[in-house]
Amino acid sequence: MKEKKELSDIIVPLAVIVAFLIIWQLACTFSWVPRYMLPSPIEVVKAFIDDFPLLMSHARVTLLEAVLGLGFGVALGFGCAALMDSFPVVKKGLYPILVITQTIPPVAIAPLLILWFSYGVTPKVILVVLVAFFPMAVGLLEGFQSVDKDMINLMKSMNAGRWQ
Repeated sequence: MKEKKELSDIIVPLAVIVAFLIIWQLACTFSWVPRYMLPSPIEVVKAFIDDFPLLMSHARVTLLEAVLGLGFGVALGFGCAALMDSFPVVKKGLYPILVITQTIPPVAIAPLLILWFSYGVTPKVILVVLVAFFPMAVGLLEGFQSVDKDMINLMKSMNAGRWQ
């Protein structure tokens, strides 16, 4: 049954956001923080409006890079999870490497990708693939391995193939 949303569920988060924006604006107005380090919320909104066409042209490229990287990351993660689930020896060999690779922050890899692949779309897409791949592979592997054995037996009794 769906719970009824109370007015406080909306007002409390809005009040926190408004309070945060007021404190931020006051900090900038009274120069508690240098302007070059943190512009005021009003300056941010003004810059957003003034530079909207430029931001949208860059947003198109950024969205393309994100979609490509996510698509490749999901596909690779799915394939890797399927291989690790199907062949235990692949899981024993690959899973520790996957875990170890997550100790390297993406910020450390980004300069190397730029050196190897130059400027452009490729290093950015590869970085998104690296970020999306691990959670997808591990999550799918956990999902594959948590399937109820009774459900698998039911499918077998209905003459389902391995991939079904």
